[in-house]
Order: sequence, then structure tokens, then C-alpha cells
Amino acid sequence: MNDRLIRIIGLDPGLRRTGWGIIESDGVRLTYVASGLITSDADDDLAYRLRELYEGVSGVIASFKPVEAAVEETFVNENAKATLKLGQARGMAL
Repeated sequence: MNDRLIRIIGLDPGLRRTGWGIIESDGVRLTYVASGLITSDADDDLAYRLRELYEGVSGVIASFKPVEAAVEETFVNENAKATLKLGQARGMAL
């Protein structure tokens, strides 16, 4: 990889699905590298679902070796319980 290139991972955390994307920046140009989706089994307990997501994100980081990251902010919706679960998924990503 070129010394000027910065590899960045972007994460959109969710309890059902966590989206990820990898880009490279050379300062003025952005280049798409890869993207995907990590899912958890909705029938599992919360702790197991968070572990599935964590292991998936860890695998993406190990494969692509980004040096910077961006994680989408959690928004508050009308369902407080869903917002709290989304916050836990975001915490896992961080």
C-alpha cells in the first residue's frame, strides 16, 4: 500500500445488521475497497448477538487493516428499548 494512502472503515451499527465499508484516501481522492453486512441471529440472547457482531467486525478489521474508523451516531427514536439496544450495538463497534 502506498505510504500516502489512508485506509478507513465506516461502520453503521445495528443489532440485526451492522454495515461496513472500506475506502482508501490519498488526500484528494477516495477509492472504494470493499463493503458488507454482518448479521446476528434474532433468536439469540442479546449478549450472543453482540458477540456475533463483534466477531464479524473484528474479522473485517483483521482482513483489511484500516488505520482510521468512522462510526455512525445513534439516533433516538420513539421506542426507548430499541434505542438502548442500538446503543449497545454501537458500543460494540466502538
